[in-house]
Formats: sequence, structure tokens, C-alpha cells
Amino acid sequence: MSSMKRLGLGLALALSVVGCGDGAGPPDGGAEERDGGGDGTRDAGPAQCRTGQHVCGGGCVDDLPNEPENGCRTGCGEACDVPTGGVATCDADGACALGCERPFVLIDGTCVCEPRTCSDLGAECGAPDDGCGSPLDCGSCSGGAVCLMGSCGCMPDDQEPNERRSTLTSSVGGGAEGWSMVYPDWSLHDADDEDWYRFDVTDGGFNGNPAITVTLDRIPTGSDYTLAIYYVCDSGGDDSTCNGMTDNSVGHGCIAGLSGTTSETLLLETECSGTIDEDGTLYVRVTSATWGGSCEPYRLSVDIE
Repeated sequence: MSSMKRLGLGLALALSVVGCGDGAGPPDGGAEERDGGGDGTRDAGPAQCRTGQHVCGGGCVDDLPNEPENGCRTGCGEACDVPTGGVATCDADGACALGCERPFVLIDGTCVCEPRTCSDLGAECGAPDDGCGSPLDCGSCSGGAVCLMGSCGCMPDDQEPNERRSTLTSSVGGGAEGWSMVYPDWSLHDADDEDWYRFDVTDGGFNGNPAITVTLDRIPTGSDYTLAIYYVCDSGGDDSTCNGMTDNSVGHGCIAGLSGTTSETLLLETECSGTIDEDGTLYVRVTSATWGGSCEPYRLSVDIE
């Protein structure tokens, strides 16, 4: 190469170096981009973090479990702020979101107490709290019913629990010929209630075998109660007879077949085979074919002759 060509090439290189170092920056006047170093992201300051990280305190930190206790996925370790009546959740973006628990409702970002009604609470009686500190008036009960946890119901009578014959541990009365008693205060407290009663019967040894008459009356209006009686001889043998529909599921007995509020009376003639002693146990059962919802008591009369 001639000396003149070498001189021209050197001048060109020199001018090129001066043009890149004159502080003018990129032609478009924007910020200079620099490779952030190997992971494919650009380092444009702390506001841009790699996948799986987010900004906290001016720097990048790893994403957190998406739970309100730590401020959700993009939080900085502090629990989400929850106002009175509120409940914190995490949204799909990993940020805190606010909801409200009844009776609070969300209005303009605030949980406001909205009073609940008797219908909301499923209450048909009583004065439950409306959820905001004030009592409601949900009415009262009729027909002898009482308000139990917002619902009208009947209080069990003093013989409960007596739903099963097998659980009766003692008698409520009884005796020999000439004994009688009236029980006016027992009741069925719901449609599934069964009342069983046990009476001890003694053969007095005169005027023949004990004859037992049981009457059920004063059945509440709108109800249909059923009377059944059974006799079990102490001796084991049993030929007793009863004037209703035969039911020997317990010893020998029968069921009255009348309907509605009509009084029901059953007569049982005791007969214990193989002995002259008719000592035994009378069982009386009262159930409802229809329970009208009244808590009024029925009346049960028992006579031994």
C-alpha cells in the first residue's frame, strides 16, 4: 500500500473515534439499554424484576405464597389490611382484595353493617340480634308453644325421655283392683314423639282377674292421636284379651282405631295361663297419626277393676 493510502485510512479511523465519544448519545435520544446479564431481561432499574420476583422496598424479592397473611403473592410480608367486618382475600394478580362478612356489605371500599331481618335469620319468634347490635321482633308463639332458638316448639313433659318401652326403668302408677288415676299433663311435643308408660298391676285375689280400662281424651284440635295398651304377665304365660285391634308385639294387647280428636277407650281382661296369679305389667303407648303442632296436653285415665 502506498504511503498516501495509509495516511487516508488513518484519518478516517481517527474521525470515527471522535464521533462516538462526543457525548451525543444514541440518535433517538432515549435511555441507553444495557444487557442485564445472561437471563434475557433488561436491567432498567429496580422496577423491573425477573419472573418469580416483585418489587419491595426498592429492590426485587421472591414472590410469596398467595395468602392474605403475608400480603398475598406480590406483598412484602405484612398481612393485608382488614377493617371491621371485613375479610381479606388474594386476587388473581396476587394482590390483596377486600370482602365483607354478613351482616357487613362492601360500600365504597368500606364494610358497612347491614341489619339482618327475621327472615334472613330464619327466626319465627323471639328477639334475636340483627347483627348490628339491635334486637329484632320476630313475634311470639301460640298454642302453649315456647320459642326455642328462634322456632316455636313444645317443651317435653316431665316423663321424657320415654320414647321406648325398653328404656322405662320404673312405673308411673298401678295397684290392685279398685285402683284408678287420671294424668292430665302429659303431651306429645313433636310429630315423632312417642309416649310409653309402665303400670304395675297386682292381682288382689278377689273379684276375679284384674280388668284394665284406659282412656285417652282431650286430644288437641287438629291432631289425631293413637292409643295402644299391652299386658305382660309376671308368670310368663299370657292369654289376656283386649277389645281393640289386636297387637301382640308386646305381650298381649290392642290398638284403638278411632280417628281425629275422638276419645279412645280400651279394655283389657288379664289372663295369665297356668296360674291363678295375674300379677303383671301394663304398658300404655300414645302416638300421633297427625300432630297438629299444638303443645296442649292430652288426658290419660287408667282404671283397674
